[in-house]
Amino acid sequence: MRPFHLLIHDADARAPRRVDFQAESPDHAFQVARNECDGIHVELWDEHTLLARMTKAGGLWQLLPVGKAMPERASGSMVEVPDMAMPAMRPA
Repeated sequence: MRPFHLLIHDADARAPRRVDFQAESPDHAFQVARNECDGIHVELWDEHTLLARMTKAGGLWQLLPVGKAMPERASGSMVEVPDMAMPAMRPA
């Protein structure tokens, strides 16, 4: 088992919430975060390495580019994250 952690950003919190967990692989993060509400933004870390960024909307997870910064707060809520999916991957 390896140590991982999630940084969970939501509109109601001033600072991200950290969730530490042990797992065989990083894909276990979806199980850890499955009960989080829509509208959250999550960073998945393997110690000091950012592995993934994702957001949850409509009960579905969307993976975001790792190199882009987390959205900034505006008037107490999160700024909308644009759809970063490649055109070929967007639903028709």
